[in-house]
Amino acid sequence: MIVKKLNDVSGGGFPGARYNEKKIADGVATLMAMENVSEALRHNVETLHRFGLDASAEVERYMKENSKTYGNTKTTRFQFHVSASVKGRAMSPEELTDFARELMEGMGYARQPYFVYAHHDTGNNHVHILSTRIKPNGYAISDHQDRRRLNECANRIISPDIKKDIDRILCYDYETEGQFANIVKTHGYKIEKSLDGYQLFKCGGDAGNIAIDDILNRITRNSPKRKDRATQLRSIIRKYKSEIAEGKWGQAENTVHEF
Repeated sequence: MIVKKLNDVSGGGFPGARYNEKKIADGVATLMAMENVSEALRHNVETLHRFGLDASAEVERYMKENSKTYGNTKTTRFQFHVSASVKGRAMSPEELTDFARELMEGMGYARQPYFVYAHHDTGNNHVHILSTRIKPNGYAISDHQDRRRLNECANRIISPDIKKDIDRILCYDYETEGQFANIVKTHGYKIEKSLDGYQLFKCGGDAGNIAIDDILNRITRNSPKRKDRATQLRSIIRKYKSEIAEGKWGQAENTVHEF
């Protein structure tokens, strides 16, 4: 999962409406959800889409009408525009829409009017979410460290998947901490050594910590399987020690290979 906040826009406009509605007009996007909007707007947008028409003017007008500041903020960055994508078809447009709803709740936008558009113009399924930062009381939702908070919120939502990834990572055979770190990176995580283990990051957000004891306990050289293998090999060497000493290595070697 990759979540991106698109560039901030000053001037109180919502160019994201034109961007996403053009995708619909081009036949490469679908409006999946309209949350916290009036029935009149819903009817107008659905009617325009039914006839293959661009509804950007309706959407942007509505967003501006619901972004009155009443002098409570000086910001003119009203638009909140975010994309969320997955590799290939790992999540369907419907699943991504559910993810978008959870993301908006986690970011404090659950009661704001917002739109979710599913795009299918690339090989990776993705959605765009368009909303306003201006609350009904005229104050703006803080955008401080939005990009970091978005990724941390996304990681909380997909935390069950992260746990599965960590469990899978710890099932690999590795003989050093360096090999372990490389395995983590191949699963799409960044990793940093901490005092008590390794901190994992995904999409710029905190994805949890793996304790150093969990890592060391699973290093192959300490595993029971490896110890059993070493014990078996030592037994073979002792058994054929006399043959090896007498130069009968060929026979012993063949036997070892058969093992």
